[in-house]
Amino acid sequence: MKKILFIICVIFLNLVLSSTAVAQNYLGYNDRYAEILSERGLSYDAWSMSMGNAYSTLGNSYTATLFNPATLALADKVTFTTSVGLNLYRNTTNYLSNETNSDKTQTNLNQFGLVYPIKMDSAGRTFAFSFGYNHSKDFNKIIKFEAFNPDNSFIKEISSTKSAVSRQLLLSYPYYDPNTGEFFEERTILDNNLKQSGSLINEGGINNWSAGASFEFAANVFFGASINYAVGTIISNREFSETDVNDVYSTNIVTFPDSSLTAGFESFYLNDVVEWSYNGWDARFGLLYKFFNFISLGGSVKLPTTYVIQEDHYFNGNSSFSTGLKRELDIPVISSKYNITSPFEFTAAAAVNLFFVTAAAEVSYIDYTQMRFSGDIDVPTTAALNKNILEKYRQVISLRSGAEFRLPFTGLSARAGFMYNPSPLADAAKEDAKKILNAGLGISSGEGDLEFNITYSRCWWTQSGEEFGTNAPTIDQSIKVDNIMASFTVRFN
Repeated sequence: MKKILFIICVIFLNLVLSSTAVAQNYLGYNDRYAEILSERGLSYDAWSMSMGNAYSTLGNSYTATLFNPATLALADKVTFTTSVGLNLYRNTTNYLSNETNSDKTQTNLNQFGLVYPIKMDSAGRTFAFSFGYNHSKDFNKIIKFEAFNPDNSFIKEISSTKSAVSRQLLLSYPYYDPNTGEFFEERTILDNNLKQSGSLINEGGINNWSAGASFEFAANVFFGASINYAVGTIISNREFSETDVNDVYSTNIVTFPDSSLTAGFESFYLNDVVEWSYNGWDARFGLLYKFFNFISLGGSVKLPTTYVIQEDHYFNGNSSFSTGLKRELDIPVISSKYNITSPFEFTAAAAVNLFFVTAAAEVSYIDYTQMRFSGDIDVPTTAALNKNILEKYRQVISLRSGAEFRLPFTGLSARAGFMYNPSPLADAAKEDAKKILNAGLGISSGEGDLEFNITYSRCWWTQSGEEFGTNAPTIDQSIKVDNIMASFTVRFN
């Protein structure tokens, strides 16, 4: 009885002293979230996707607000566009030579937006403004893995962070410096020969409420600007378990010293859920020059977005022993609020229009080392996060291209496009770059007043080192994402 009371007291004190540090030490502030917030979005509307998002010299619909707002003044009629999309995320993981397949789907209302052009003078120069909504980023994601690990354990990984998780489940114990008597580290005997399984399921995205304006201030020379309010959520549901399938930790081995109740470890389970809500403002400026209706040259600059992040971190879990003892994790919700600032984004683009064929290409530059954490995080943690970004990330040049073929006198068109987005991680392999192939069809009325477009997109890449622990074996991923999007456009005087 005294031993049990002693254990309870130790757990209680450790929880009080350590629970506020759990979010920082164990799966806490994660620079990968800064990365996905800073990446350029892929999903806008079916027309732009089918052209490989090489849209910065072509746009005359609401989508131009998020590419190059200067092209809004190309619209000669009031234009309304709406889009819906289906996202299928498929992942094959290789963990300790064992493959696991998983998939997850998500359907979104991608866009509804309006462009309103106004002829300003007898020369036909146009002023146009836009307003609307766009779901530009989809965080749909799934990972599953399972294997027997003879060398390492998640329990050891967690105990090394000195958090309350492993000790509250009686899977580790405190070790004190024999000379000073001060707490030195968490130790565990459960360091290998366990069957491991885990999963990560993400959902959410970035929703943009944007307004833009464009003016043809000289013949065939357009300038535009837009403001964008980004708001959204990410829910990251991570879980893993370990089981002693070979009875390595038998009934004569205890996980907590002097406690016979912790003999015969059987299993451990941990569920870690991070819920984010965030919002931020940014602006984009663009230029466009048209050489008659033959060649178009353009470019845009997107200013950094400072996202205000509200993070709530939830934990639940359990452990069981052959003695019949079962422990439940009891850690309160850990909430924090801080900021993430994305880098500048620079884009240059060109397009050529030859009778019934249009071809376009563009290039974007983003320096991911300029991502920053700030706000209500203590100075040492902020400095460590930003230093890690400088060492871990790099500058990236992304490529996009597309072409459209219009069948004369029919209103039918076919498009194809390609995107190449290198990984922003400094040590990434070429295979980690995202490659996206796009194909689409469109049909419109004779005057283009009614238009329907549908697009299929296939994106594939590899990824290593998912954040299940710095000492955990690499989880190699082979990822394929399929998107199907349909858009409907109405134009009227």
